[in-house]
Amino acid sequence: MRLALAGPFPPWRGGIAQFSLRLETALSAICETRRVTYSYLYPPILFPGTSQLDPGATGSREDHKAADAFLHSCNPLAWPGSARRIAAMSPDFTVAQYWHPFFAPALMHGLPRSVRRAAVCHNVMPHESFPLAGSLARRFLRSCGLLVVHSASDEEEAVRIAPGSRILRLFHPIYDQYVGPERSVKEARAELGLDPDRRTVLFFGLIRPYKGLDDLLEAVAMLPDGIDLLVAGECYSGRERLLERLGREDLSGRVRWIEGFIPDSRVDAVFRSADAVALPYRSATQSGVAQIALSFRKPLVLTRTGGLPELVEEGRTGFLAEPCDPAGLASAVEKALSLAGDASSHTAIAGLARRFSWETYASSLLEALG
Repeated sequence: MRLALAGPFPPWRGGIAQFSLRLETALSAICETRRVTYSYLYPPILFPGTSQLDPGATGSREDHKAADAFLHSCNPLAWPGSARRIAAMSPDFTVAQYWHPFFAPALMHGLPRSVRRAAVCHNVMPHESFPLAGSLARRFLRSCGLLVVHSASDEEEAVRIAPGSRILRLFHPIYDQYVGPERSVKEARAELGLDPDRRTVLFFGLIRPYKGLDDLLEAVAMLPDGIDLLVAGECYSGRERLLERLGREDLSGRVRWIEGFIPDSRVDAVFRSADAVALPYRSATQSGVAQIALSFRKPLVLTRTGGLPELVEEGRTGFLAEPCDPAGLASAVEKALSLAGDASSHTAIAGLARRFSWETYASSLLEALG
């Protein structure tokens, strides 16, 4: 089988680009693949960050050269040519990465109608409001012969948006590409300038309202002294309000913010520095951040939203809290920190991580396409 894989690839930054790269690598071992990436991704109005490119991304320079960069997210004049170029590859399927309805028109018209389509849905619907989100998502997703989702909640959403479509529920595979040579927590903290003796919980990734950092800050303020929070990521909105909250007395000296996009080369130190990783999301489907944490064998603190609870065996690999509940988060964080360094917990997390292999994901997808 020959597949054209359409989506952002490095050096486009972020989890979707990393997902595209890892999926193509796994699929290329069992079938013929071609990479189709974007020449233009987000317009500035949809991307308040500093740069959409990560020149230091894992394998970025080599892998970007191997991808055909002719998808354009918002230029209708480019879409017919894109469709013709993909059709000329003679694929049996185009497999598109889909995560936001903004990209639906480009995928609807930039992928050839003559070739069967599948969509890997990282979100069926966006976390934040977007004009005409439902109708845009509906049109594209109903044009696909197969929809791949990563959680029970997104499976339900896909059934609602595209009734009658064939839906394959898989899982978000592990992100283990960031794991470097084995080293101690103390060594990683020395690299980042962190106190080696204080227990540390990590919040990682883009800072957006739905991710619940505000709730986690309130939770940390309730925790005993000796427990710190490491925030690593770029803030997309409310930066001044966040700085004001960090400056209050109840958090004084307890929060370290590594502001900005975290390049691949620093992810290892950031995760190794943590005793536990918290995702206090107010809404979610699934999360690549959780899969990075599992690859570093870190206990998780997750909220009961979307598919996140599917990643936790409470008392063994982490703990759950209700969304928007700082007191519940504080309790879950304290209990999760008790798992750090526990041999049985480490074994349980390692076992959970092994369930989410790229090889299993790729073979399951290929079987469904076949």
